[in-house]
Amino acid sequence: MNFIDSVLREHYDEWYLADFGLGAEWTTILVTPQFTTSRHVVGLVFPAGARQPSLVVKVPRCPGDNEGVQREADMLRQLMTLGGGRVDGIPRIVATLDVGDHTVLVETALTGAPLDPYRVAGDLAGAVALGVAFVAALPCTRPGPDNRDWYERTVESPLGALASLLPGDAEVSALVHRTHELLRPLRTSTLPAVFEHADLSHPNLLVQAGGRLQVMDWERSSLFGLPGHDLIFYLQYLSESADMAFSRVAQLAAFDKAFGPGGWALATLREHLVLRNVDPELLPLLVIATWARSAATLAYRLATEGVPAPGSAQLRTAVLEDRDFWLWRHAVTAGPALACTDGPRTVNSLGEAVHGKM
Repeated sequence: MNFIDSVLREHYDEWYLADFGLGAEWTTILVTPQFTTSRHVVGLVFPAGARQPSLVVKVPRCPGDNEGVQREADMLRQLMTLGGGRVDGIPRIVATLDVGDHTVLVETALTGAPLDPYRVAGDLAGAVALGVAFVAALPCTRPGPDNRDWYERTVESPLGALASLLPGDAEVSALVHRTHELLRPLRTSTLPAVFEHADLSHPNLLVQAGGRLQVMDWERSSLFGLPGHDLIFYLQYLSESADMAFSRVAQLAAFDKAFGPGGWALATLREHLVLRNVDPELLPLLVIATWARSAATLAYRLATEGVPAPGSAQLRTAVLEDRDFWLWRHAVTAGPALACTDGPRTVNSLGEAVHGKM
């Protein structure tokens, strides 16, 4: 009997596990994601004879590294409350429990077909519609007039944390500085806060038999996220998938197809910003902000034992080879023009308005 099974048996009645189809026997399959930034061991719990799991149990790999599971539990509970229980396609929390130095998270399993690159490539329009509907259903958590400190919280502080991983690194320092410079017009804008998942890509996405998106892994989520971030992240994933873009160079090309001049994702993103009461002219700056913020999550994702020490060559390699870091750098310094969709007016990669043919 493994650790997860032992915990479930000890709390079987307390957590009403029979209501989730678990009888006297069940099967637990342990999954250990093989990513440098993965911090958990995951148990998939199958009722006897079932082909789909009914529960998911998450346990930190390293004793005491409980922030991720605690954050996921807290965010999902808040999302349930803010959404009035009407947000579909998310796990429900069954229980959290501290066992020694580990926090154990038990939640309902989501089931469906993986929205992997092959499925996306087979029906790009359908995948776009799924994501647009899901992101639009996430609640606004703070109106613009009450969200005056948004830039410091959602951009400045995360980038500062990333810079602290590589103190004195010229490339990272220059990129942070240039990002703040480019985002100066955005900084003075009034933006609402939205509930944000922050990692809408495979393998966190399933498609239910009824055609709804199911979204797992909420440990990077935020109660006060940036409008457009989730959709920009998701549409980039779709663009990469449509072209089977698995190399860094191919991923940058997928970015250009989605968000460059005449990009296929621009109209969808503009419509979403209007829905959020955000000026769609801010779209190019929000794209830059999204990839800066996503790269900055490395400060959290690498904050565990067994990763290179701050300032080390190994850590610099882990940061600079990260896909989100490449996209951030591309959007800020090396990318082609970021375009608007209304007529010949465009905005270049420096966030400056220009005119001419698209």
